[in-house]
Amino acid sequence: MSPHPQERTATVAAVILAGGAASRLGGTDKTRLPIAGASVLERVLRAAPVGRRIVVGPGGADGADLAERHGARFVLEDPPRSGPLAALARGVAEVSEAPDETTVLVLGGDMPLLRPETLRGLAARSAEASRVVALEAADGHLQFLGAAWPLGRLRAALAAIEHPDGGWADLPLRRLYGELAGDELLSVPETGAEAADIDTPDALDQVRRAAGPRIALAQIEVPTDHEEMVEVVRGAVAEAAEEGAHLVLLPEATLTPFGTSLRRAAEAHHEQFAHLLQELAEQHGLVVVAGSFAPTEDGRVNNTVLVRGPGWDPHLEYRKIHLFDAFGTDESRTVAPGDELVTFDLAGTRFGIATCYDVRFPEQFTALARRGAQAILVPLAWKDGPGKHAQLQLLLRARALDATAVVLAADQAPPPGYTGPDPRGIGRSAAVGPLGALREELGREPGLLLVDLDLAEVEAARAALPVLRHHVPLPDGG
Repeated sequence: MSPHPQERTATVAAVILAGGAASRLGGTDKTRLPIAGASVLERVLRAAPVGRRIVVGPGGADGADLAERHGARFVLEDPPRSGPLAALARGVAEVSEAPDETTVLVLGGDMPLLRPETLRGLAARSAEASRVVALEAADGHLQFLGAAWPLGRLRAALAAIEHPDGGWADLPLRRLYGELAGDELLSVPETGAEAADIDTPDALDQVRRAAGPRIALAQIEVPTDHEEMVEVVRGAVAEAAEEGAHLVLLPEATLTPFGTSLRRAAEAHHEQFAHLLQELAEQHGLVVVAGSFAPTEDGRVNNTVLVRGPGWDPHLEYRKIHLFDAFGTDESRTVAPGDELVTFDLAGTRFGIATCYDVRFPEQFTALARRGAQAILVPLAWKDGPGKHAQLQLLLRARALDATAVVLAADQAPPPGYTGPDPRGIGRSAAVGPLGALREELGREPGLLLVDLDLAEVEAARAALPVLRHHVPLPDGG
């Protein structure tokens, strides 16, 4: 599975400035400070689009590893620590062979909340408009180290301000931006705290409060053969762990797809599957969430979401409350409903759980939010058909707005050529922000969608749109 949704090769390079002295942090190398399980610099590298990644700063003890895993090249300005413009010029020199039409992302190595989708958007808009496009922070200031430049314009601006005797030592970044005419600079407002940099201890504290865990949405094709399913799940969890995820969400009905004997699979494999998830959680050091089926006393099953974490006891399970008796499907014939909401905490973030058809019931999502959920996990086995993708996207976005929470949905990838009547997924696993904005979405093929939660985004959304506080019970019209 590819960890990068709908990514295409583009002429984009990222120059990451990572050599500042950090005097207000006591000289600590701020790019190596840990934030939610990864160094600041690693988080910036994760966010940078695929292409040339040039880090201007010392490689340090982890430089070789970062370079290998993220395709980065470490270089130093000459002389070292001669200022941000000298560092930027050194980075630009690394793409000397690139055409002027190349887009260059100029990024701070101390900006751990940058988002991949935002950087792709900055680069795309810069290329389309042939303008410089910079992030605008909530207080209105432009983030000079969160910007996309046409390479030709960047080269010209650097040449215009170079010292008469050569070089850019000790020149401030504002000199570079001062070369731009008013219509050459566009801005894009930040989401959450993504424009934040780490210049002071207070800024570091704020970033650490905002940085939530990394979530992997594993969009897998669920095999009908049990042993094959086990190998698919093992591979998906291992890949999520390799990508630094704290939690991996697999689809509804991961144990066995709809259209098979749910009761037979539940009796034969549910307990074994739960043990497998616990084993994988312990082995890889992350939380594993996946859909299963548990046998009930009335001969049916519970559509169950298993939550297993390393060292967790008791184990958590959510039983699907709303059953899919719609669009020609009669889920309640074989599945018994649950009746309890489930939330859990991980790395300072509270999660809620809903499953597939639950997404059509806003009260479940608002109830989870009132219990403190900042993000809601939604494993799916969505039924294909005309308009079903549009319905799913609309519902996910609406539920995020209802709860002012991040909604994270992992669907099954449909088997190639499948046209049967059972819900086998449509793909389209997605991350939706708390104001209903679609952050990222996969296609129909198997894939891994990675999402770094920004809790400042949820806090800001609930301050701007306090629907949870404004809720009042309505009279029953019956």
